[in-house]
Amino acid sequence: MTRDEFERNRRRFGDTVEAWPAPFRQQARNLMAAEQKDDPDAALDRLVLEAALTDGDDQELASKVLARIAAGSARPYLLPRLFLSPAGFAACAAAALVAATLAGYQVARLQDDPSDTELLALASGSAVADGGGVAADPEGEGSL
Repeated sequence: MTRDEFERNRRRFGDTVEAWPAPFRQQARNLMAAEQKDDPDAALDRLVLEAALTDGDDQELASKVLARIAAGSARPYLLPRLFLSPAGFAACAAAALVAATLAGYQVARLQDDPSDTELLALASGSAVADGGGVAADPEGEGSL
């Protein structure tokens, strides 16, 4: 049966294929099955229709789904969700950068380089003390 023959029979016998005479009905079903095989939307519609017609306990299915959700949410995470989100990761990285910068300044302050002190004393015209610091000049000698 071709598509034109199907349309002629539809006008002749009606829109319901099941009401057609037996030979035409079988040919029409074969034509519709061949057309549905090529159409992915029709295949999806057929699957949904088959799933709707299957007998099943909706309450049992819903309880299984809820149990699966509850089991999945009870699993502990190794990392908190804050670290997994991009904004949380950026905030943690910024905090680590600030902490590293402050630690660097503290270490640099503790490691006072004596050569810097000596250069400062030389530039100001003061004498360098034995401990590496600038000696006090009570008389004001050597000052500009």
